Amino acid sequence: MMQKLFRLFFEMFKIALFVVGGGYAIIAVADDVFSRKLKWTKEGELVDALSLFQTFPGIMAGHCAVYVGRKVAGPVGSAVALAAVALPSLIIFLFVSMGYDAIPIDNRWLVAAFGGLRAALTGVIAGMIIRGWTKSVRGSYGYVAMFCALVLLLAGANPALVLVAAMIVGIAIEYAPRGKSRRFNSLGIVVPIFLKYGALAFGGGYVLVPMYIRDFVGNDALWLRLPAEEFANLMALTQMTPGPIGINAATFFGYRLGGVLGAVLATASLVLPGSLLLSFALASLERFSESRVVKGILAGVKPVTISLMLSAVWSFAGMSLWRMSSPGGLFIDGVAMALALFAAFATVKKFCGVMQTIFLCAAASVVCSALSFMV
Repeated sequence: MMQKLFRLFFEMFKIALFVVGGGYAIIAVADDVFSRKLKWTKEGELVDALSLFQTFPGIMAGHCAVYVGRKVAGPVGSAVALAAVALPSLIIFLFVSMGYDAIPIDNRWLVAAFGGLRAALTGVIAGMIIRGWTKSVRGSYGYVAMFCALVLLLAGANPALVLVAAMIVGIAIEYAPRGKSRRFNSLGIVVPIFLKYGALAFGGGYVLVPMYIRDFVGNDALWLRLPAEEFANLMALTQMTPGPIGINAATFFGYRLGGVLGAVLATASLVLPGSLLLSFALASLERFSESRVVKGILAGVKPVTISLMLSAVWSFAGMSLWRMSSPGGLFIDGVAMALALFAAFATVKKFCGVMQTIFLCAAASVVCSALSFMV
């Protein structure tokens, strides 16, 4: 058992250490590692569970760790995997926070490398969607639910509300008659602040950004009162560095509020509420796996999972493949587009592991930047 726990910690730590882009990207990579490489989960299982993760507050990468850890070694495995996911962000962003003013955010080589990483993750998530499409979207309900959910998500609807609606519809369909009737079978504030964030973060780290702005940015903020430019640079760093975006930012704010101990407490407090709720929910799902209510919930939200991932692809594409240029034009990055297509193809055809694909794209982006600089 100890050997398995060590391997679980190592793999989760490695994923969180090298994957840039937050929870969706970590889930996509973890699904590949734990299903194809280690055979601890079924292929597409973590992607299917995305709708479940969205239902509970907290960081999606943390929910992924709790889910995998529980399958491998019960509650102890969940705690080990959760620590492995949080540690890289805590370590990296402690150093970022300490040396913030010396970070070369505009360094062309760093920009190129992280641009390649984001392009790769756009393709990887798109490839995961293609691989899991037929298992998640079935029949007329599946396509209607996926389309409606995608429209709502792109319009800015709360993912938690979309998922609750899908659950209700799924339960109703499960109980609908089918030919014959069936029976119903300063440190003092760090912990409370980040416990609150962790309890309200339905939909992952991006949902926390408006809360962070309200509490920490500008002269009217309750704490820190960071300049808007500094907060914008911080958000860029959270996306450029490995680990979940929400945890990266929590570590930074915790350090500013209470030093190293504040960073540790902020990180732990952020992941605790959702992780505990998900652990209790997973235990209940295991006990009532044959319940028609549970079956209806899972059937109802599966198509919505695809919509959530499509909205994530759109967000990643907007960060890496194109951008608006003045005055009002659209600039498409040809190199990033090619890297994203390669990553999607590699993910679908499985001729290259996800981690290898990501590193290849990062290296290719740096090489292309160097060649353009020489020309």
